Amino acid sequence: MSDGENGWRPWAVVPRLVGGVIALPVVAGFVALGATVVVARSVRELVRGTWAWVPGRRPPDEAAGAHRKHTDSHAA
Repeated sequence: MSDGENGWRPWAVVPRLVGGVIALPVVAGFVALGATVVVARSVRELVRGTWAWVPGRRPPDEAAGAHRKHTDSHAA
């Protein structure tokens, strides 16, 4: 960066440098936040699916309905 008559102006670099220093952590923070949300939602769905397999945690209607499906047979 040169300024014809005055030579190189180091103070002209400061705003760009400060902008870059501020922007980098902000972008990294948004990426980290997005990754955390994706992981948290995946873990939540995994836990819900796992608890659905535990017989004591099923609602009574759902557990009874699943049992009836396996025991009722219309085969001759």
